Amino acid sequence: MRVWISGVGISAAGIPDWESARAIISGDRKFEVADYLYRAPELLDGAERRRCPASVKLALDVAEQARIMAGIEGANLAGVFASMTGDGPIVSRSLRTLADDPHYLSPTDFHNSVHNAAVGYWAIATGSHHGATSLGVAEESFAVALLKAAMQVHSGGIPVVLCAYEVPFPAPLDAKVGIPAPFGAALVITGQQSDASLASLDIVLGDDVAKPSRPLREFWSGLFDSNPAARIIPIAEQLALMKPGDLDTIKVGAVGSSMLTATLAR
Repeated sequence: MRVWISGVGISAAGIPDWESARAIISGDRKFEVADYLYRAPELLDGAERRRCPASVKLALDVAEQARIMAGIEGANLAGVFASMTGDGPIVSRSLRTLADDPHYLSPTDFHNSVHNAAVGYWAIATGSHHGATSLGVAEESFAVALLKAAMQVHSGGIPVVLCAYEVPFPAPLDAKVGIPAPFGAALVITGQQSDASLASLDIVLGDDVAKPSRPLREFWSGLFDSNPAARIIPIAEQLALMKPGDLDTIKVGAVGSSMLTATLAR
């Protein structure tokens, strides 16, 4: 199943956008450790911007980066958003309130606690009436989301923004969840090649049960091992490094008992 990538977005501590990521991956810039700063989504109005939680800020940031690069209006995109955990701070705070005094549960927190909050904010902000999916499949959420996005592109004929994101849980749930740092990334995927296409992506489900491909750059390793959204990193690295005529196959992750592989070509 072949699709084309026409936009990329990325956000991590010390790497605020795709241009920064590409410069670091290609060796043009040194990676520097920094605290992560959540950015308020410009596509939301003032009231929604103040109410939206960390996970929504992260997801909409990278989705909008990818959309702008692809040059496609948000209303013309379908959405597939993937997260193993949703919004950890909201869930933790709500559980604590329910345990202490349920009468004080915040309506805003309750509204933001649902898993599809990010894709809901995105669809409302962009005015998209196309299919919008929110999914969580533990550590393989990105692999399943990539397969879903590719299938949706071919079945519906509409470009899709694929967004994967995770934010840390506060104590004490952080000890169980194990996501120490935020990470988000997005791809705009189309069913036809265009002037905006960065690379083609051939997606195959096979019987190979080997482990997913790891990042080429060592500074990604800790993030890749602890944040499920970071499974997109090997694809991002190849997009940054590929030259015309290059071809590279990446083991993305398990989908059930199969391994999803993606072959990038320019």
